[in-house]
Amino acid sequence: MHRHISHPIDRFTPVEHVLRHAGGELIDQPDLPLPDAGAPWRWAAIVWPDPSRCDGWAALEWSHGDRGWQLPATLVLGDVIEFGIVGLGQDEHPIANTTARWFGWLSDLTPLAAIVVGPYPDASSAAATARPLVDEVRCSQLLATMTDPDPCTHGDGA
Repeated sequence: MHRHISHPIDRFTPVEHVLRHAGGELIDQPDLPLPDAGAPWRWAAIVWPDPSRCDGWAALEWSHGDRGWQLPATLVLGDVIEFGIVGLGQDEHPIANTTARWFGWLSDLTPLAAIVVGPYPDASSAAATARPLVDEVRCSQLLATMTDPDPCTHGDGA
């Protein structure tokens, strides 16, 4: 007898998420649980390593749009994206233990969608997984600026 066992997808099993965008705004986002307390406050941001920051990461928070988040002009392939939600108290400060975060990285940006790979447990894990794409983009940019079709000859024909 063959028995089929179903295994739920792990909370941090990264997959490609196709998030629609229109008019320069991301109109889809990953589902995050609403906080148990306080007024929910959401954010989206690009995050990158910055050793001068106390937590080691800098962030560019995205502006709210009419229907979602305005896509930043500096968004590039391989960027780590954080989506989050927290409960705010009456004093408009975050309530402890109400924060949920979702980390992913931008693998492609089409005229209609942002393809984001995630979720990851933290920004470091997302950045490490995005690294091969970032390296590929950097190498492509270097090769595109070289005037010598064979960089190994250094233009001397040898």
